[in-house]
Amino acid sequence: MDSQFRFVLLRVVSGFLFAVTLLAYAPSGSAQGLASSDISRLRSVGSVELSPDGRRIAYTIVMRDRPGRPYGQLWIMDLGTQKSARVGGEKDAAGGPLWSPDGRSLAFEGSIADKSGLFVARADGSDITFLAFANGTNSPLPGTGKEYT
Repeated sequence: MDSQFRFVLLRVVSGFLFAVTLLAYAPSGSAQGLASSDISRLRSVGSVELSPDGRRIAYTIVMRDRPGRPYGQLWIMDLGTQKSARVGGEKDAAGGPLWSPDGRSLAFEGSIADKSGLFVARADGSDITFLAFANGTNSPLPGTGKEYT
């Protein structure tokens, strides 16, 4: 797939997901304005990765609904059916999705159940396997996570 087309497609999908997120939390009926308590309900799109075959998109929704720092939830959308499935459970955190070159699996960092580190899942988000603990870093180099793939 042409890299310029992929870039445009990712931008369109990112914009679409952002618009859907805003509409989902727009007040219905009378306009009240934004209150400080609304901040915990806001969601935003973090990272977006198109699978090598162009059939799926892995994306992160950044959540702010619990104390502390915002966290991501990883989702996979099948572009043919336009259905999304969360990778992991409701309380799990995950992000930084990277597709394998053949598009059959997805590597990501996260905290699932009682483990934190590097995980891999099938392309549909099932069969999550813990691979290794990953210690944090303050590395200023962007894209160092791509070494996982």
